[in-house]
Parts: sequence; structure tokens; C-alpha cells
Amino acid sequence: MKKLFLLMAALVVLPIAARAASLDEANGAFAAGKFADATAAYQDVLKTNGYSAPVLFDLGNSYVRQGNYPQAILAYKRALWLAPNDEDILANLRTAQQQAGTAVEQRPALEKAAGAMSVNGWAWVGCAAWTLLCVCLFLRAVWPARSGWLAAGAVVCAFVLVDAIAAIAVASGGLRDAVVVDKNPQALESPFPGANEKAGFTPAPGATLKIEKAFHDYLLVGDNAGRTGWMAKGQIEPVVR
Repeated sequence: MKKLFLLMAALVVLPIAARAASLDEANGAFAAGKFADATAAYQDVLKTNGYSAPVLFDLGNSYVRQGNYPQAILAYKRALWLAPNDEDILANLRTAQQQAGTAVEQRPALEKAAGAMSVNGWAWVGCAAWTLLCVCLFLRAVWPARSGWLAAGAVVCAFVLVDAIAAIAVASGGLRDAVVVDKNPQALESPFPGANEKAGFTPAPGATLKIEKAFHDYLLVGDNAGRTGWMAKGQIEPVVR
């Protein structure tokens, strides 16, 4: 029994220690100015543990130190998806966009309000509000003496539910965002062979575009000016995969 306990403890502790060592290795390489090694180490941490805002933020900083602003912008945007309205991420994102020569995005008031929580957070709030709304309506029917208080509670729950749905709807617009990571990008008029000589428009490396649809190895993308074109998947990376 004691051996079994020790084995189970090892299975829990060793992966945690491995993760910590990998992150320590990445931070140590960054502190030593070995930014290429730090970038590779941060990527390994993300592959092992999944996305997290702090590690993506560190990855973006490492890319900035290498002068790879498009990849830095992508990392910051992914971090921002997990931690909306984080001032450090927003500041570094804007700096990277300035260095890349792309438009510095100004977030509308609705996006800032929706960024009070992540999409998952709003989803939990919406589920809780829906559950409490149903409970209030049920109790109002079986407990008429408290119908006034329960009706007020139902109204509050309905208001919170609508807010959560609206916040999720606003945030979901970012699901189509993608960052141009190629150094010589080109949006073409057609994804078909033989028609690729026709250029649609030339986006800047690091620019954020909207993905409209996919066709084989190409993505139809559009910018804020209303221009559209087809880009090879290797030239552009979705923020949310």
C-alpha cells in the first residue's frame, strides 16, 4: 500500500516539477538574453500545458526582443483572449503594432466592457443567471407570499443573463481574427492555380485580418478597409485555434 501511495504521488509531482523546470528554463534563457532559446522553451511549455495568458505574454516579449513583431502580436492577442483588458498585454501589443508599422487597434467601449471577463467567465455567469432565474420563477409560483421579492430577483437575473449573452456576442467577433505572420504576404484574387498572379491587396506583416472562409490551403480574408483576398494558410495564423 505504501509503495502504491508513493507511486501515485510521483505521478502527480513529477509532471508538475517538469512543467516548473521548463518554465524556469524559459525564464532563465530570457534573462540571459538567449531569446531564441527562450522562445523555443516557452513554446514547449505551451505545447505541454496548453495556452495561458502569462506564458503567451512572455512568449510575445521574447519575440519582440528578436524583432519578430508579427509573431509577438499573435502571442499578445492570444494572451489577451484569455485575459481581456490586461493593461500590460494591451500596452505591449500596441508597442509591437507600432514597431511592425501596422494600425494600432483602438478597442470600442463595448469590447472593453465585454473584456471585464473572458468568454468562459461570461458563460459561467450566464449559466448561473439562467439557473437562478428559473429558481425564482418556480418559487414565485409555489410561494405567492414572496412573489414581489422573487419577481425582482427574476428581473435582476434576466438582466444579468442578457448582459452575459451580449458580452459573449461581442467577444465572439474575435473568433475570426488572424494575424499576418509571413514577411512577404500577398492576398490574391483567387485560390485556384493559374490565377494566383492576380494580387488582391498586400497586407502588412503583423496586420490583423478577418477570416471569411477557407478553401483547401487558402483562407479568404478581409481588412477594415473592405478589401478581400485569398492567402495561403502558412502566411496567416488565427488568433483562436
